Amino acid sequence: MNKISVEVFGTSHSDKIGVKINGLPMGASVDTKELQSFVNRRKASNSNFSTKRVEPDKIIVEKGIKAGEITGEVIASIENKNTRSNDYDNLKYIPRPSHADYGAMLKYGIDYNLAGGAEFSGRMTAPLCIAGGIVKQLLKKNHIEIFAYVSGVGGIKCTSYEDKKFTTEELIEVSKKKLPVFSNEEEIVELFDKCAKNQDSVGGTIDCIIRGLKGGIGGALFNGIEGKLSSYVFGVPSVKAVEFGIGTKFAESFASEVNDCYRYNNDKVELETNNNGGIVGGISTGEDILIRATLKPTPSISKPQHSVNMKTKENVDIEINGRHDVCHAIRAVAPIEAVVAIGLWNFLSEA
Repeated sequence: MNKISVEVFGTSHSDKIGVKINGLPMGASVDTKELQSFVNRRKASNSNFSTKRVEPDKIIVEKGIKAGEITGEVIASIENKNTRSNDYDNLKYIPRPSHADYGAMLKYGIDYNLAGGAEFSGRMTAPLCIAGGIVKQLLKKNHIEIFAYVSGVGGIKCTSYEDKKFTTEELIEVSKKKLPVFSNEEEIVELFDKCAKNQDSVGGTIDCIIRGLKGGIGGALFNGIEGKLSSYVFGVPSVKAVEFGIGTKFAESFASEVNDCYRYNNDKVELETNNNGGIVGGISTGEDILIRATLKPTPSISKPQHSVNMKTKENVDIEINGRHDVCHAIRAVAPIEAVVAIGLWNFLSEA
């Protein structure tokens, strides 16, 4: 297993966006229909909580996959067909709050073209899904599967891996839903309606489960699984925190309550609980790897907000128009699976 490199190109409002992938195993099979279905999971829908920028997101394989087999460097792209750069004309020198605009202006200059968020946009997770979708298929051939779902929105907590161990069939079924949650769907839709009426947005959490990874993989300190995988999860725009297992709940718990204890079941050692999320000391235990990502609210909202004009050096108030999601977390489920797959593949290549 060789380490792969993933290079995403294009911007939110360029003619096309895409990805170059090097290091994939030559001759490995790729189901392009399954890959397209995976990429489609992050597409905008016609629901009231999704952006009205609906793109077809048809994958164009330019190089590297022939007759369903990897033949070398893979280059694949997606055309941008529904851009409206003029929505951003009045914000050319005005950094939008909680966007990458201000940092980008400091790095590249105030004339840098940030229409649609440029390369910092969530739009760029579409080509990430191409790369991650291919790697997911390769990992599945090695009996490792990756699943994700929304576990909470705006303080509404849905059924999650903390409540039960989901069957593989349940995880597959939830991935097919427009709103990929196991519970509280009506309550969440009501919250989204409220946000839309109030010209606001809301954050959420996504749980990701790696199933099938054997125990004994990883290492201490900087060689641990958590550090390696979390760096990839932070590659998804809007992710602000990553936890494993019960995560921050350890801080309010006693060891006697949350320690994962061991028992023999015939000749096999089993854990009675999986609060550590399948990783202890940076090394896998053989249980499901449990990851939770927290995503901030979509920063583009129509409510008045304070900002500055970097050219005139004046304080200004802005209202952001355009087409935006009420909650990023809903469409970020597939991208989370994608980056976890890439990160895991590269971790295993070094293990």
